[in-house]
Amino acid sequence: MTLLYLILLHIAGGAGGFLLKRLRIPAGALIGSLLAAMLFNTLYSVAPAYPKELRLVIQIISGMVIGTRFTQSDIKMLKTMVKPVIILVIMLLAINMAFAYLMEMCTSLSFMTSFFACAPGGVSDLALVATDFGATMEHVALLQLFRLISVIIIFPPMIRKILPHTDVQIQPKGAVKSTKPSSLKGYLLSLATAFAGGGAFLLLQIPAGAILGSIFAIALLNIVTDKAAYPKPIKPWVQIFAGCYIGSKVTFQTIMEGKILLLPALILMVELFVMAFLTAFVLHKVCRLNWGTALFSATPGGIAEMGLISDELGLETPKIVLMHTFRILAVLGVLPLIAQFLG
Repeated sequence: MTLLYLILLHIAGGAGGFLLKRLRIPAGALIGSLLAAMLFNTLYSVAPAYPKELRLVIQIISGMVIGTRFTQSDIKMLKTMVKPVIILVIMLLAINMAFAYLMEMCTSLSFMTSFFACAPGGVSDLALVATDFGATMEHVALLQLFRLISVIIIFPPMIRKILPHTDVQIQPKGAVKSTKPSSLKGYLLSLATAFAGGGAFLLLQIPAGAILGSIFAIALLNIVTDKAAYPKPIKPWVQIFAGCYIGSKVTFQTIMEGKILLLPALILMVELFVMAFLTAFVLHKVCRLNWGTALFSATPGGIAEMGLISDELGLETPKIVLMHTFRILAVLGVLPLIAQFLG
């Protein structure tokens, strides 16, 4: 049953992903597979759980794709990112706090449930942490899922339309080495390195360890040897599998339970726009980041999703990945401390 479900889920996701990609929609493979998987999944009253092992493989390969964007010149550039990272973390946590109080006042949710629901962190990670502080895990998980899906569907096409042309770094033909690999040996070396890095970070129990370890290992390989590579057709498939995983979390039961969270979801949507555009404005003015980099850095999506989408649009992916890495680490590391203090 689970195997048949997974096959049909990915067939549906693949069809949706390639349809929107063919229509040249920004991040079309990811958005199309996500929507198709959600639609397919609502046919099941109780859908089988997405295998954890497959999710980790998707994250590791996503990290491999993203990590190849790091070069020696990027390392020098990242030294200038200390101030933007500090500003990003402070603003996101402050906005999180403000909207948590607003959600508590305007809805029936408790403060702790609102606090974790408004946090710009991971869907499953925050839901599990929230239970330790008396929050309702189901409501936190559903609202976090709503945040992630909304970010992926709404923000990439919107940001692409409002970006000045100069914010998009057009790569010269053949400039992106990772999409022009020279040999099968290069593919296998990169794949082994990605799995080694992801596995090591998982063993160390680092938050988002699979993708962060993969990115770190591949970036290190590319900086030292300049040989990190992946086959070009992998990129849309990585987006499709990522979309299928996120879409698999939406079931018929999720839709039914979502009715009582309509007002909190609307408040959360407002928070997403405030968080993205206000923080991006400050980063743009104070740190002189271009609008594309600032917006993608401040938009609270997943590391894999935002990294893959920014790579597709030709933005400064290393900077964006670094910012999202510290966002996740700050949310998972600092938020429980704040909750404990407030609790």
